[in-house]
Amino acid sequence: MKIREVRATPVNIDYREPERWSQGHRLGVTSIVVEIETDKGIVGLGESVPAPSPEVTLAAIKSVTPQLIGQDPRRVSQRWRDIQTVGGFGAFPHTGNAALAGIEIACWDIVGKALGAPVHALLGGRVRDHVEFMAFVPYHPDPKRIETEARKYAAEGYRTLYIKGGFGEEKDLAAMEAMRIGGGPGKHLRIDPNENWTPDVALRMVHALKNFDVQYIEQPTRLDRLEELGVLRRRSPIPIAANQSSWLNHNILDIISIGAADLVMTDPWQAGGIRAFHQAANLCEIAGVQVVYHSLAPLSIGTRAVMQVLASSTACSYAHQTYHQMLVDDVVKEPVRHPGGIEPVDDKPGIGAELDPQKMKAAHARYLKQGYLSAYAEEE
Repeated sequence: MKIREVRATPVNIDYREPERWSQGHRLGVTSIVVEIETDKGIVGLGESVPAPSPEVTLAAIKSVTPQLIGQDPRRVSQRWRDIQTVGGFGAFPHTGNAALAGIEIACWDIVGKALGAPVHALLGGRVRDHVEFMAFVPYHPDPKRIETEARKYAAEGYRTLYIKGGFGEEKDLAAMEAMRIGGGPGKHLRIDPNENWTPDVALRMVHALKNFDVQYIEQPTRLDRLEELGVLRRRSPIPIAANQSSWLNHNILDIISIGAADLVMTDPWQAGGIRAFHQAANLCEIAGVQVVYHSLAPLSIGTRAVMQVLASSTACSYAHQTYHQMLVDDVVKEPVRHPGGIEPVDDKPGIGAELDPQKMKAAHARYLKQGYLSAYAEEE
């Protein structure tokens, strides 16, 4: 089997309401759908994220395509090595992983389709029949809006509620209080300041937030200062999760070795594809550390790919991140929606996603009209 063509298509899907976070404002998602067509008629689907921009991601995919044409997509590890070394992206792993993970995912999809097996079966088989996801509660300056959203998701059956922080101590505390009131007792609460707390603010906040029974705090301080994160973790009554600090798998080794976090958050676009994400989960499983999937807001193609790992690792038992409740549409025939936070794991060949041509066409047209829906846009 040989690769005949590689296609990368930028698409836009709107949010039902804006996403506010400490570094910007986003109205929807821009993603890159990757299709790898083989000479046997099998088409593998993947998804890349536009980090730092769609133009960079598309250029990266185009630049490595000559190394892929005529090669066997079933040799996934070798194809990844080729585009990392010959393609030159080994020296730029953050950008390279985000841009090229869609190619690796598409190759896994081809392998599964060729064998008539789900990818999770190729990773050792599933250890759970469903994957649990959290509810993304949009931040709003009015705590009553937060309370209403949290109450809605709690009524739908979500067990875990998540909100962005880093807007200031008083605003962050008010947001968490509103989410606890709306969510009610027994729900797991999470807050993500996105590195926006200084060490002194973080120390005050972890003690102030303990009254809200918070499950964990995601990346409260700077990504490049593991010692600060470790000190905070040892002094915090609330578990601490590392996300930006665990971008590459070798960073996870450092986090584990110095005890900088209670949980690790990563994904195929940080780690570099399904195989690397699975390796991260295996590493954490050995160390006795839980992995929570970190969402860079992919569409259902990317989420279906992620679920192959989440279903096959015992280290992935927490509820995972998602933005799917925010999306008004998708590009596949059966979008991921996980009502109440539960998404069944199926045995469809490959990653289990099938494009909807009309939705793809409409989503690409939106990209051409709207341009990049950046997460760093200023609020109008």
